[in-house]
Amino acid sequence: MSWNRNVSSLEQLMIDVLLEEKEPLTINEIVENIINRSPNSLTGKTPNKSLYSIIYRREKRRIEKGEALLFQASKRGGAIYYSVFIDELFLERDLEK
Repeated sequence: MSWNRNVSSLEQLMIDVLLEEKEPLTINEIVENIINRSPNSLTGKTPNKSLYSIIYRREKRRIEKGEALLFQASKRGGAIYYSVFIDELFLERDLEK
C-alpha cells in the first residue's frame, strides 16, 4: 500500500473494518474491531473519543478543501453509525495504481 497523506493509518484501519463488516457500525464497534486487529494502534484511556476526534477533524478538513468524504454518518435510535463512501474510495484506489 502506498503512503497517502490523505488517509491516516487509523482511517485505513477503520475503512478495512467497515468494508469487512459490510454494514454501518458505531464508533465503539469500530474501536473494538481495530483493537482486535492491531492492539497498539489505539492507545489511551478513551480510544473511542480519540478515533471520533481524528475522523471529525479529517472529514472537516476534506470539506474545507473540497475533497470527497471517506465516511458517511447516519443516526439511528440515538446512536451514530459510520459507513464508507465506497464509490469515492475505489476511484481513489484505481487512480493510485
